[in-house]
Amino acid sequence: MECSSCNTAPSRKDRTHTFLLHEPSSCPSCNASLEARVVVRDDQIFYLKHCLACGPSEELVASDAKAYIDAFLARGEVPAGMTGDHLFKHTTSTCPGCLALTPARVIIRAGRVLFLKDCESCGPSEALVSEDAKYYVGAYAFARAGTEPLKFAAEVKHGCPTDCGTCSDHEQHTCLPIVEITDHCNLECPICIVNNQYANHISDEAFAKIVEGMIQNEGQCESLALSGGEPTSHPRLLELIDLASREEIGRVVIITNGLRLGRDRAFAEQLKAKGAYVGLQFDGFTADTHEKIRGRDLCQEKAAALAMLKELEIPTQLIFVAARGVNEHQIGQVVELLLSEDHILSLNFQPAAFTGFGGGNFPHDPLDRLTIPGVIKAIEEQTQGKLRASDFSPLPCSHPQCVSLTYLLRLNDGSHLPFGRFVDFRKHGTLLRSSATLGASPEIHDAMNDVIHDVFAREDEIPRAPEILAALRRSLDVMFPNRRVTPKEAIRLGEQQAKSIFLHHYMDRHDFDLERLRKCCHHYPQVDGRVMPACGFNMFHRGAAKGPSTPLAPWGKAPWTAEPPKVTLPLAQADHAARARLPIVG
Repeated sequence: MECSSCNTAPSRKDRTHTFLLHEPSSCPSCNASLEARVVVRDDQIFYLKHCLACGPSEELVASDAKAYIDAFLARGEVPAGMTGDHLFKHTTSTCPGCLALTPARVIIRAGRVLFLKDCESCGPSEALVSEDAKYYVGAYAFARAGTEPLKFAAEVKHGCPTDCGTCSDHEQHTCLPIVEITDHCNLECPICIVNNQYANHISDEAFAKIVEGMIQNEGQCESLALSGGEPTSHPRLLELIDLASREEIGRVVIITNGLRLGRDRAFAEQLKAKGAYVGLQFDGFTADTHEKIRGRDLCQEKAAALAMLKELEIPTQLIFVAARGVNEHQIGQVVELLLSEDHILSLNFQPAAFTGFGGGNFPHDPLDRLTIPGVIKAIEEQTQGKLRASDFSPLPCSHPQCVSLTYLLRLNDGSHLPFGRFVDFRKHGTLLRSSATLGASPEIHDAMNDVIHDVFAREDEIPRAPEILAALRRSLDVMFPNRRVTPKEAIRLGEQQAKSIFLHHYMDRHDFDLERLRKCCHHYPQVDGRVMPACGFNMFHRGAAKGPSTPLAPWGKAPWTAEPPKVTLPLAQADHAARARLPIVG
């Protein structure tokens, strides 16, 4: 099955293996310690290894992949009566003090998942990774094969994460390219995950080169997001939208705080005329939440932006950064907003990550933070069960610990029902896509037909089954007319058939997991041609992993630079043990 996340070009193929996790191992030639990729291929389990001194190698680990995976998942079951720490697995994280790559034990304690790290320079540390160990362990069952881009932007030289750009060892193509077109902003948000320098607006030429590069790498992109900084600060934003409005680009999304939208009607009308979509930062409904997250009371400005988007019917995604003790009590309210407005297609919850400006300025406790299961629990409680925890599933497109989502089918009476009420996502994983809307691809068509048959067969068991069947048949008729449609039209045909709720937890120095980075599918294309996995770029290349004063990693390369990196890692760093103790900052 080809990747269904982005109206794939026929020549872009799935990998021949499914990446599961990382495990500590060693080079078969020099015995150097390293971290192996554990993959499924031909129903067998292999370790894929990269040693800079000896080159790539692989090792057959198990001849029965299902038995191996079942045994791995069973490792997450805490023995009855156990009250201490239960070791689930190992990975590589970062020391929260010196930012060195550091081995981490992934343990289960009192139903939660934590990383336990012991940096040689800074000593031990702990960080909460998931508020629900059962969810965390079970997410691994959703692993699916990634898809290769048509062209890789970097070569494998030193290993992950040093080769980011993306290299041929990266396990997923670019599902969502996010182009930072400016580092100017009209807010100073305490939570900001970037570190704006107020020095750069991307040129038309550099932007056009990035767009062309993404098309060469991917063939087609369902969405291209323009971010910053605040993208509406760019003096030539409208011209950039024109440059991105290619047949190969399904939609252009402006990720904005909405301040200009609410006060500049002419500008909003121009966005509408150009067919742009809006990703609106919307973190709450009261002055105190805005003050804590964004630095000042934005209630009136956000209301004005919402009103403009509604009046002009601009397709919108809401982006809600959720922080412990700040706005978590308003999670249900924003879900109700999503369900009440036709032009709002999707809602993206982002549990707060503490990098960039916010990494040094936003108060936080690494052992008491919101994670994906915590947001899901709040959704269930605050919507009085209108949405349930069981409605959400890990996204197989990315690493399954990165994103959880649900689609909400629009019934013919205008109400919405989560797909999880009538779809077994383990059977119909094709429907789980890194997209705000259903796509009119052959894979989606076949999956929806299968679901119709399943619902019909279990009609007596599924509440509202006749309404579900009617809505699914309507959706098929709308999304797949008896005529040829362009990729852009296919996207728009699916937009009013279902809404979506995504939960995407970006990583910081506390919960960074190299395993997750390896299958990241949200990427920052750079002016020098690199395509950077988002969390790796935030951690190692912005120079702000602990706040604005944090230096770059030795191999890091700041945004907006066109020359190649100047740092070459020594051969001694080839094995994992050496790299895991390399101080990233001076």
